[in-house]
Amino acid sequence: MNQNLDSFMGFLGTITGVSDKQMAISEIGVTFPDDTFGKESRHGVPFSVLLRDILSQDPTIDAALQRITDANRTCDLILGVGDGKAVGGSNFRSIQYSASVANFITDTNLQPVNDTWHAPIGDVVYHGMDWLCPGYSEVLMAQLQKFHGTLTAANAISDVIAITSTGNLHIAVSDLTANEMYVSFAANSTNTDGDDFRYAYQRSFTKFDMGALFDEAAPVARPA
Repeated sequence: MNQNLDSFMGFLGTITGVSDKQMAISEIGVTFPDDTFGKESRHGVPFSVLLRDILSQDPTIDAALQRITDANRTCDLILGVGDGKAVGGSNFRSIQYSASVANFITDTNLQPVNDTWHAPIGDVVYHGMDWLCPGYSEVLMAQLQKFHGTLTAANAISDVIAITSTGNLHIAVSDLTANEMYVSFAANSTNTDGDDFRYAYQRSFTKFDMGALFDEAAPVARPA
């Protein structure tokens, strides 16, 4: 399968990406877990390789979730897997991920539940920067509630991500129904625009038509 990986020079795995099967992946590192995560391990499949394998090999969300279940998992993370082909509420899961657990989360079993800063929202699965992260989660919750039923890639970028101030280094917004992806990166160390334009959430996004990109013919090696 073809895949578009948002990655970095010399990096063999992926942390964000979309495949030609309308599959998408993402991840958040967990610094503040609760006891439900259980134990971590440094022996297993690197999560960035697991995510790359989902994009390159799994045509459906069910296949991706089975891969995660069966994996020799390692550290505490929150993963996201979406499938633009799936119907209704079956098209996205976040995953509470560790060596001990792989719990699949939808809008009907949102975790962790806190009425003040992480309340359930119909048809929405969200996490603000970490597992136990009231500051970011409360702002993210408020913006998602404000735009509930009217959320688009454009207002997600301008009124959800930017207001929450989430995504210092890298942001990707995937519209799997339209087969589009919007990407932003932080400025490099030589940036002269000042602190107001340093982080990814403060900067412009590049829109990719994934269908058109995947329709591009593969390059052909020329004889030496």
